[in-house]
Amino acid sequence: MNVCTQTATFERVYGIKKGIELLAKAGYESIDFSMFYPVDKGLLTESDEKIREYFGELRRLIDSLGIYVYQTHTPFPCYVANPERDAVIFEAEKKALLASSILGAKCAIVHPAIMGENRYGSLSAENKAINVDFYSRLIPYLDEYDISIAIENMFNYDPEKKCICPTVCSSSIEMADYVDTMNALCPTKPRFVSCLDIGHANLAGDKPLPEMIKELGPRLKSLHIHDNKGINDDHTAPGFGNIDFGAMCTALKEIGYDGDFIFEADNFYNRFDPALTYDASVLLYKIGRNLVDKYGL
Repeated sequence: MNVCTQTATFERVYGIKKGIELLAKAGYESIDFSMFYPVDKGLLTESDEKIREYFGELRRLIDSLGIYVYQTHTPFPCYVANPERDAVIFEAEKKALLASSILGAKCAIVHPAIMGENRYGSLSAENKAINVDFYSRLIPYLDEYDISIAIENMFNYDPEKKCICPTVCSSSIEMADYVDTMNALCPTKPRFVSCLDIGHANLAGDKPLPEMIKELGPRLKSLHIHDNKGINDDHTAPGFGNIDFGAMCTALKEIGYDGDFIFEADNFYNRFDPALTYDASVLLYKIGRNLVDKYGL
């Protein structure tokens, strides 16, 4: 199994081209390309021709380094309950899907819409209706660009208890239902998969992590691997929180997970001076490689 990580911090610290080169040098076999761009200006408001030109050049660089883009992460949030703003966001999501296709990604993580008041499943049906409409309008572009959407498990915040709480797709049952519902609406082939965010599962999951993995089963094609202590969304490296990554790896092996081992642990770099960002990424890679090899993934 190949070890993968996101590009967000490396683009910010080194610029995207140098950042990709350094991630390849650090050992990563693949990357999760972060598209955390503004939705109302800049790159994702350019013409399709400009998008093809920009990301085509990056694809050639990536290919020359002997690595590949396993997945991308489109801008979020995808819904703010403002029709005018939501229309702008939708256009940016379309551009991000085009860019993802050019980069050769297997899937693009597109967050589900979260209604602000949807806590503990209180508005699950209403929230699902919003998401079915949102994702359905993207299906024609998935066929055109030949790419899949990975739906991620999310969390919300309880202002009374002052803690993170469950919301859209926090449970593996709801995640599986979303994927199955959307695939039933795809006219040519299934275009939706699950992205299990391991840290989010520790914060707001409905059952132990191994059980969530087994419940998702073959739907699970994408991961966001990072650690926390069950309180905050820390996005740090395994070993700095309380998640049992051995149990995670064992469950992944049991279901025959055939995707990459994908880190979303960029806050780990914040423990170090920026001059050590590259060195920290080498350690993060080694942590991932050790887990993959130890558990025979």
